[in-house]
Amino acid sequence: SLVILEGSEPMRSSAFALALCLFALVAVSTAVPIGFPSLPDVEKKLHDEFVAWKTKFHKAYDGLEHLHRFVVWRDNLARIAAHNEAFHKGEETFWMGVNQFADMKTEEFKAMQGFKDHKKLGSPPPPPPP
Repeated sequence: SLVILEGSEPMRSSAFALALCLFALVAVSTAVPIGFPSLPDVEKKLHDEFVAWKTKFHKAYDGLEHLHRFVVWRDNLARIAAHNEAFHKGEETFWMGVNQFADMKTEEFKAMQGFKDHKKLGSPPPPPPP
């Protein structure tokens, strides 16, 4: 069995490691700029915007549905921002905006609109109307 006595090499190494960790923790905690929004602050701001969006478009859902729709809305907001950044760089041909469908996944929106992917169904699309 191994017995470690005070003053031995392993004891000094662990004390040094602990001191180093505490120093690093203090250094990192003081390196964050004052006034920099924390993740919960950013998430709260987004949630407040979501609640305002719900009011504007007369959306009503609570509990888990509210949380689910918030996550979908937040993800769509990020997708819209990335798309519009590409648009401004000339990489996309159209601009996107937030509308009453921003709380829906693409699949939900397509299903609501009656979209049928003819490639997946194995049949050619219907001819355009005359």
